[in-house]
Amino acid sequence: MPSNQRNRSLNCKACGGHYDLSDHSKMASILGALAGMAVGMLFPFQWIVKAGHGSKLSAFLGISAAALCVGLGAAIAARLTLRLVSKS
Repeated sequence: MPSNQRNRSLNCKACGGHYDLSDHSKMASILGALAGMAVGMLFPFQWIVKAGHGSKLSAFLGISAAALCVGLGAAIAARLTLRLVSKS
């Protein structure tokens, strides 16, 4: 995810190089999270809350399912668009 910390880098154990995620990969992760949130709120959240007739437990389970969709969306988008840039 994007960060203000410019010293951050990933270290390659094979070559010892320092790398960071490209801006494209970071933005894809954010957009994937937004897409996951839209899907999570439209489908699992509503289905679970309606099935539980709006109880606190069903709301908690619905929010948990939506959060899982957000995390999966971000992880899948980031992995599909993974690009590393060399840091000197």
